[in-house]
Amino acid sequence: MVDDSDEEEGDSGELAAAEIDTPAPPPLSPPLRRRTAVDELNMRNIFVENDVISAEVRNSQHDGTWQLHARSDKYGKLERGQLITVPSYLVKRRKQHFHQLDQYGVLLILGCNGYVWVGELILAKDSMEVDDANESEKTHANSIGEMNLEENYTPLETRQNICRIANAVRVLAVLGFNITVEVILELCDLSTSLNLDIHDMLGAEFCVAVAEKEVERRSTVNKRKG
Repeated sequence: MVDDSDEEEGDSGELAAAEIDTPAPPPLSPPLRRRTAVDELNMRNIFVENDVISAEVRNSQHDGTWQLHARSDKYGKLERGQLITVPSYLVKRRKQHFHQLDQYGVLLILGCNGYVWVGELILAKDSMEVDDANESEKTHANSIGEMNLEENYTPLETRQNICRIANAVRVLAVLGFNITVEVILELCDLSTSLNLDIHDMLGAEFCVAVAEKEVERRSTVNKRKG
């Protein structure tokens, strides 16, 4: 689970049916109706074991279990990406932990619990577009399979961007540097300027280059303070 709280890796979390958006018959929307036993049974249609989700911690119970909620659009199941585990102290609490990297087509989530998600950025469709798509599906049933295939396909360039950003996170973790979106993007730019293949980012030479760059940055900061 990826979250922006201080929940430690290994702690248990509880996500109740009332704390997620579940389908509701019209005209009621999910927040306006009481959850039922049917909703609880249908939870497995939304989440199953080993799913990666993003959620917010509401509070801690007396037994150490965390109460979670995923009622916002930014929370829920995470797909088409990589989950990286880093030491939690490398991710500092900030106002924003969800980052839409539009130039890469990537969603980056820096969880304070040490879970970092790098995945495809999937923007919500406009309601009118959804209505048009539904109408099209009714009249062109033969194209449904092709549409589903296209929706579930991540472009090669986006997959490469995901891998490059994920490797930047891994390098920072190996070196013990704080992990921020700014530094991650700097490492991506550095690897590109050096014409490095994605897998070469994990090599010793690039790690040395990153460490030297950090030494230069700290030296510059100290001179300004002096």
